[in-house]
Amino acid sequence: MEAIGSTPTLAASGHTEKSKTMGKSPFTEHKGALLHMFSFLKTIYLFPRNDVPTMIIPVTCLGTCAALSVQGTLTTHGPGGLWWWETLCRVPKTFLWVWMNVLLFSISNQRSEDAMVEDAINKPWRPLPAGRISPSQARRLLLAGIPLVVSLCYLHLGATQETIVCLLLTWMYNDLGGADEHFLVRNGVNSAAYFVYGCGAMRVASDLSLNDALQAGLVQWLGIVSAIILSTMHVQDLKDQEGDRARARSTAPLALGDVMARWTITGGVLAWSILAPLYWFSSISVPASSCGYGLIAATIPSLFAVLVSFRVLLWRDPRSDTITYKYWSIWLMSLFALPLLPLAI
Repeated sequence: MEAIGSTPTLAASGHTEKSKTMGKSPFTEHKGALLHMFSFLKTIYLFPRNDVPTMIIPVTCLGTCAALSVQGTLTTHGPGGLWWWETLCRVPKTFLWVWMNVLLFSISNQRSEDAMVEDAINKPWRPLPAGRISPSQARRLLLAGIPLVVSLCYLHLGATQETIVCLLLTWMYNDLGGADEHFLVRNGVNSAAYFVYGCGAMRVASDLSLNDALQAGLVQWLGIVSAIILSTMHVQDLKDQEGDRARARSTAPLALGDVMARWTITGGVLAWSILAPLYWFSSISVPASSCGYGLIAATIPSLFAVLVSFRVLLWRDPRSDTITYKYWSIWLMSLFALPLLPLAI
């Protein structure tokens, strides 16, 4: 009797659900799908958001300037070589290569429990602490993203080998705890990553072989860039000391002390602003009529270095340190433009 009596109820319920479904307009369904898509795209954007001005744009600049410098330093390129406008046309492609690799790193870096604890303090807007995505969903996103990025690099963008090495360094930094080791290990992995990212960006921007890059002095230049990162990269840790302390991470400001870490950054920034231009000036002969242009080009990094040094030493709150980190990135880009000196003189 109970089963018979429940049949009209089930039928009514089914009719109600059917009415609700039939009542939905196609516009409402499409709107819901679009909202889900935009929400997903925003989540993807938020993973590497902080790295756009401080990593993605500088590395794109590094690769593009290195590729452009080939026109003035390589003699093996004939009329069929890559002209400067072709290199500039590759900037979006270079940016995409860097962005995709940094995206994979960011997802891997932010999905651990320790990272979520730190980000809840330092960057609560990130997808995981903000609740936009769960750790298991981030893991699945990474599982899908890695073969997708490698395939796209192999089929279209290029620099597949560099992408694979970037993934190896990501594994060392995040999964093997390289980020939580002594700050010299942390900075060392970062400097190696900058070398590989720079090499990949340069090859996407120019289709250069490693032999051509060696002949132009670009691989040696990327080695200098790695040394710059090794000795000054801990400027990024100044703003995150509270979260790093909660995570028990060994960063330079916590291991050396805030004051000593700031002085090491200042010394490194000022020293490299002199040494990096000297490297490029030593490889070219500068006509007397062009000395002024060369001097101006070499002075620009020094001016940014003074600005960064003053900010590092005088403004010591997290908000100011965040701004200083961005000025440090601009200083880096002024150094990355130095390979263009042979073209300007």
